[in-house]
Amino acid sequence: MKIITYISPSFLKSTFMDLKKVILLAGILFFSFSTQAQRRIWDGEYNRLGLQGGVNHFNIITDDLQVTPKLSWTAGFTTRASFYEDFQFVYGINFYDFNVDIEGRQKIETTTADTQIEYNMIGVQGNFFASYKLLDHYLSVEAGPVVQVNGKLEARQDKELYYVGNYNLNAIDLENVSTFNFNLAVGLSGGWETVKFWAQYQYGLNNFLKGLDDEGLQEIDPSTPSFKGNMSIIAGGITFYL
Repeated sequence: MKIITYISPSFLKSTFMDLKKVILLAGILFFSFSTQAQRRIWDGEYNRLGLQGGVNHFNIITDDLQVTPKLSWTAGFTTRASFYEDFQFVYGINFYDFNVDIEGRQKIETTTADTQIEYNMIGVQGNFFASYKLLDHYLSVEAGPVVQVNGKLEARQDKELYYVGNYNLNAIDLENVSTFNFNLAVGLSGGWETVKFWAQYQYGLNNFLKGLDDEGLQEIDPSTPSFKGNMSIIAGGITFYL
C-alpha cells in the first residue's frame, strides 16, 4: 500500500521564505563576525575563534497554553577574547532548531481526547557576553544579551488542522510568533584553552507570542486571549577553539 503525502505549494513557498530570511540574516551576521574575529581588537593574551555544537531544551512560559519543552540541536561559531585582567568578551553566532509540543485535540469537541501537537522553529542568534575567569582559562562565568531572528513556529503538517487547547483555533493559527526576539543569557564554561564545555540559560525579555495579536484570532474564537509567553532555553555543548 502506497501512502502519498501532499505538500501544498503555499506551504513550500512560506517555508522557503522563512528559511531565506533566517539564512540571509545569518550570512550578514557571520560576515561581520568573521571580519571582527580576524582582528585583534584587544591586545590581550587570548583571542581565539571556535566552532561549537550541542543541544537545547526549548520552552514557552505561558498561562494560555499547555506547553511541553523538547530537546533539539544547536551549532555555530564563537570567539573568546581577553579584555582586561580576568575579564573576557565572548561573541558569536549560533543556529538553533527548536522543538516544542502544545496540547490540543483532533476534533472541535472539547470532550475529545487530548493529544500533543508537535511544533518546530529554526532561528539564528547573535550574542555578546561579558566573561569573568573564576579559575584562569579553566572555568568562567558569562552573561549578556542575545538577539534572535527566527522563522514561524510551524505545526507538524499532518496536525495543522488540529485544535489547540480548549480554543476553536487550529494549530496553524499559532504559527506567526514574533520574528525578532531579545533574550538575556547566563552561563558557565569550563575546560582547556582549545576545548571547553559550556552550559547556558536564556530567558526571553519580550512577548514571544505577541505576533499572534495581528492574526484576528478573537474573530475566530471570541474566548481567545491576548496570548503572552516568554521563551526559556537551556543549552549546553562543546566548543573547539582553532
